[in-house]
Amino acid sequence: MVNNSEINLVVARLMTMPDSDIVSAGPGNCVMNREALIEHVKNAKKDEIGRKIVESHMSYLRSLGRS
Repeated sequence: MVNNSEINLVVARLMTMPDSDIVSAGPGNCVMNREALIEHVKNAKKDEIGRKIVESHMSYLRSLGRS
């Protein structure tokens, strides 16, 4: 389960993305822009795609601490 601190951290990280960037994620490889990603993350407690985005960002950040 993701918590509010993780959600806020990932939203802050996503805000650094350029507006024009798009990401392929979720079932069927749907394509999302920065704002769509942020909306999914903000709803991560109820949204599977948002939860996966938070989990992947947090996994990456934790791996940096182990390096």
